[in-house]
Amino acid sequence: MINKQGFTLIEVLVATGVIAVIGVVLVVIFTNTLRGNSKSQILSVIKQNGQGVLDNIGANIRGADNVVCPLDGSSSNTMVIIKNGTYTRYRIALPTDARNTAPDTCVYSGKNGCIFQDKPTKVIDEDTGEEETDGVFIPRICSPADLSVVDNSILTDTNVQTGVLINRGSFTVKRLDGFRAIIEVEFALEPGTSAPSVVAGQIDPVTFQTTLQLK
Repeated sequence: MINKQGFTLIEVLVATGVIAVIGVVLVVIFTNTLRGNSKSQILSVIKQNGQGVLDNIGANIRGADNVVCPLDGSSSNTMVIIKNGTYTRYRIALPTDARNTAPDTCVYSGKNGCIFQDKPTKVIDEDTGEEETDGVFIPRICSPADLSVVDNSILTDTNVQTGVLINRGSFTVKRLDGFRAIIEVEFALEPGTSAPSVVAGQIDPVTFQTTLQLK
């Protein structure tokens, strides 16, 4: 004999409540998993960018003939080295830096900033046809405000969503008697300026630093 009796209101409410609780638990687990994966991905990008910069700078410093700037005992966001008469400049550009002091994709409103390198050359005076002297050239290219960014190679990911934002950074030079110059490199990276805030807010700036000496 078939029981045609239906569910009672209490049974329906209990079943609905159980389903709702299970649904909430599944959503929380899914959301946390997505956040965990996103956080891991962002941290991986930060570490890859930071290590890539350190590897690039390290290889060039060790092979350089000399460090032109910063001067002994001072720090700057700009470092210039020379090898076989060719100058290579590194600059740590913050998002708030002035325009033209870094590639256009790096600075000004809504940008990430960047760490980049270029190879500055002496300017020829159009009126006299003479090349600028070392006394003019070197202070110019070592100035953080120099606008002559040329042939640049951006070393960090400038994508505002999936790249890295430059939090801070500097180059410091120390010279000890009888030893070649020692350069301390330090900078901090964090998620791009338009990275999802729910994930980016869980990630503190990651500091990268190394001490290198000319060979």
